[in-house]
Order: sequence, then C-alpha cells, then structure tokens
Amino acid sequence: MKIALVGAGQMGQAVADVASNKGHEIVAQFDSENPFLEVSPRTLKAADVAVDFSLPSLALDHIRRYCEWKQPAVVGTTGWYDHLGTVEDLVAEHDASLLYAPNFSLGVAVVRRAIEAVAPLLNELDDYDPFVQEVHHTKKVDSPSGTAQMLGELLVDELDRKGYVESETQHQRIDPEAVHVTSTRAGSVFGEHTVAFDGPYDQIAVEHRAKNRRGFAAGAMRAAEWLVGRQGLFTLDDVLRDWLAD
Repeated sequence: MKIALVGAGQMGQAVADVASNKGHEIVAQFDSENPFLEVSPRTLKAADVAVDFSLPSLALDHIRRYCEWKQPAVVGTTGWYDHLGTVEDLVAEHDASLLYAPNFSLGVAVVRRAIEAVAPLLNELDDYDPFVQEVHHTKKVDSPSGTAQMLGELLVDELDRKGYVESETQHQRIDPEAVHVTSTRAGSVFGEHTVAFDGPYDQIAVEHRAKNRRGFAAGAMRAAEWLVGRQGLFTLDDVLRDWLAD
C-alpha cells in the first residue's frame, strides 16, 4: 500500500515506522515545511490512501481537499468534530472515502464496546453517577481529548438521566444531568482514559492506558488497509463491525 503521510509530528513518525514494518511505502510526506494545503492533486497521484495526524486548525481544510480530490484518507486529527455535518455533506457530494476516529487504539475501541454492553443495566441503576477522566502529555493541543469527549457523549447517548457533556471546571454544584469530563496535562503521558460509575457503596471503572504511540499507529494502519476500495464516511466502529462479521 502506498501512503501519503500528512503531519510529521510524533504520531506521524510512529505511523511511518509501523507502515515500513508492514511493508507499506510512504510516497509523499507533508509538514510545516511542505504544507499539504500548498500542493496540487498530482502530488498524491501515487498514494492509495492519506493518513492525517496534523493539527486541529488544519483538519477541516485538509478533509475538504481529500473529498474534492477523491483521495481516500484516514484522519486521526481531532478538534474538528463540531463540523461533522459539513464533512458528511462533503463526503456525499464528492463520493469520497474518509475514515476518522478520535483514537485509533483498538483497546479504546474495546472499551467503547464494553460500555455499550453494560449501559442498559446501568441505565436502570440510577444511583451510579458516571464520569470520564483523561490524562495526556503537556504537548497535546486539544482539551478534553477527542477520545474523552467521545466517551462522555457515549454516556449521554446511553443513559436517560444524562443530557450533555460538561468539560469545564465546576466552581459550583454540578448539574445532575451533566456527564463531567475532566482533563489533566502532565509530563509525557501517552494517554489514559477512565470511565467510572460512582455509587453509594462502590465504584465501577473501565480504564485504558496507552503504553506508546505505536498502538495508535498500528490501528491507523489497519484502518487504512480496510478503507482502500471503499466509499463513504466511516469510523473505527465500522472496521470492527466488519472484522467481527468475518
């Protein structure tokens, strides 16, 4: 598989390493010195798929290019999900091929499925109050992380007693309908996410801790392999459903 790598930060480097180990080839690479928005479609002609771990401020413009150029793309950049409706329209308008995820760790995907599995029971046990806590390194751009936001929104979707995600620090009593999502930035933590349900007598928690960036890169590569030859807007959940069906 021939890959155009958009973003040459630490995640981009991890993707390049994993791609090489799997026998794939990086045929184009873009960063601040060679901005993707300043190149022509010919630059991506040899690429089967683009893998984008760039910046939130660039993500929507990059996605627009992928759609207009009909360039299949896997997008790991977060911080643009409030424009998801626009992206859905772009993919439909151009018959594009795009797969995005706030976190490409397969372990996080398993955590999501685990929460979906226990949610019907916890929906009936309203003494248990859910919350999400995440920790990342100090260089992370967005807060809360896309993964933490996704997990908070999942709780809102699954629990009738919760109406919205609250990611701001609370200086007063929190609204009972809010799912509180809190963030910590410290050191070089790759990523830790905890979803917990606190009850009057005990606490239930599901936790995921990333050991290194290669886990995210490996998930992005598997998603890219799956995406080639498909058309539409997809998430990592579509990949997992396909694997489970097989």
